[in-house]
Amino acid sequence: MPKPKVLIVGCGAVGLSQGYHISHSADCTYLVRPGRKPAFEPPKHLYSYKDDTLHEFSSYRVIESVSEVKGEEFAFVFDTLDGYTARSESGTATIRSVGELLKEPQNANSFVVYDAAGLDIEEHYLSTLGIARSRLLFGVSLLAHQPTPQIPIPETANKSLASKADILYSTPSAGMILVVMNTQPSLTKKLEAFYDVKGKQGIQRAPGFLAPYVVPLSMLQLVAWNIDGFGPFKQFRANTELWNLMLRAQTEILNLPRFGWTGWLLSFVVGDWFAVQMHAPFEVNAKPLDYAMFNAFHHGGKVAKQDRRMLEDVLSEGEKGGRKMPALKEIIKKASELS
Repeated sequence: MPKPKVLIVGCGAVGLSQGYHISHSADCTYLVRPGRKPAFEPPKHLYSYKDDTLHEFSSYRVIESVSEVKGEEFAFVFDTLDGYTARSESGTATIRSVGELLKEPQNANSFVVYDAAGLDIEEHYLSTLGIARSRLLFGVSLLAHQPTPQIPIPETANKSLASKADILYSTPSAGMILVVMNTQPSLTKKLEAFYDVKGKQGIQRAPGFLAPYVVPLSMLQLVAWNIDGFGPFKQFRANTELWNLMLRAQTEILNLPRFGWTGWLLSFVVGDWFAVQMHAPFEVNAKPLDYAMFNAFHHGGKVAKQDRRMLEDVLSEGEKGGRKMPALKEIIKKASELS
């Protein structure tokens, strides 16, 4: 019996690592930008920090246009674009083309998983794809990156293996390949079938109601940590002036009208302890990958525009509504001075 097909938008670190982990139960097709197909042809090699092993991934195909798979049926689409790219002209065009594929009758039951961050990014996906909310799910990937001198290979690693990798990855908690904000339980259940390997489940469920709050607060913390230089988390926590500024900005965000009474109540509950729990445990659990250095490479460079834009959009919304948000404004100012 043939495997179900999955379309993955983007063949970078997230796309390859997610595709590798579901390839036992799905045939993966990668959609890449025109002219980029040769760079992503199989095989690719993925190094696992946790297992100190190198895996070959060759059972996939690469396309440059959705027209190449017209008429084919896909169980789901995994869109790996970051929030800034997803809203760009080219990113929007790509998402729209995927929406056209999903409107074909054979894909009536297909759904979309995305991991882009941004204020109202879900609405952008819904309107651009032209699908119902019940077909869209937000997930957060494991930690994956291309080889870079910014993230040194750990002393404990087999450097001969790691040096051959096209992608290196680690999990921020045991066995966690993808965290799903469980806003659509029926879709989560379908997705879990693809991530179940020999009885081990690679999906970690997070309460769906937390999604509107967790994402902007996480972006706030990453931007503030970037301002501090992405050193060890305890160093960031010890920067009392910046840390307290971030906590005040956290309260300002939760008090926005969009978050209603729930946000207002959370602003009294979500404080220092919660802020520490958002990232500090990952620093320990991601080892031997250096979590701070990973964030310096990823959130300090690759997706820095995504993170900052989200905070800028939050500030703009607040100020248009007559809210003064001095702490958030100061953090954005400091972040802007980094580039």
